[in-house]
Amino acid sequence: MSMKELLYPYRFRLVGAGIGLILAILFLTIGFGPTLLLLVFATIGFLIGKWRDGALDIEGWIQFFQRD
Repeated sequence: MSMKELLYPYRFRLVGAGIGLILAILFLTIGFGPTLLLLVFATIGFLIGKWRDGALDIEGWIQFFQRD
C-alpha cells in the first residue's frame, strides 16, 4: 500500500489539523483581528470564485433565508 492509500481514510482529520495549526500560528504571530480579517477576505474570495465557476447557487441561498 502506498502512503496515499494509508492516509486516505484520515484525510479530513489531517486537513482539519493543518488548518488548525495554520490558524494557531496566525493568531500567535499577527493577532486575532488581522487573522479574522484574513479569514473573512479569504472566504469572500472563495465565494466569488465559486460563483464565477458557476458552482454557487445564490437563488437557493436566497430561498433558504426567505422561507417562513
